[in-house]
Amino acid sequence: MLRLILCSLLVLPSLARAEDIERGRLLALRWCAGCHVVDRSATEARADGVPTFPAIAGKPNSSSEHLRAAMNPIHGRMPDLALGKRDQDDLAVYILSLR
Repeated sequence: MLRLILCSLLVLPSLARAEDIERGRLLALRWCAGCHVVDRSATEARADGVPTFPAIAGKPNSSSEHLRAAMNPIHGRMPDLALGKRDQDDLAVYILSLR
């Protein structure tokens, strides 16, 4: 029984993380793809200079905190999507998974 509990504790966080990445990908397709190229296969940016998600993920200063700050409506170029903390966290996890 103890082994089952220990295995569950090791496996469940990775399953939750994968679910968060997929949820973030779906949010990106729904809310972000109008302005950003959001998939891993992006080979070039849009002509208007809006960075791709892989380019954002590749920046040395990209972190969950930095990405959440960029999603804040005070950030000049971003529309106010009224994203909750979970949405921001899942988007950040997805973006950082594109490294």
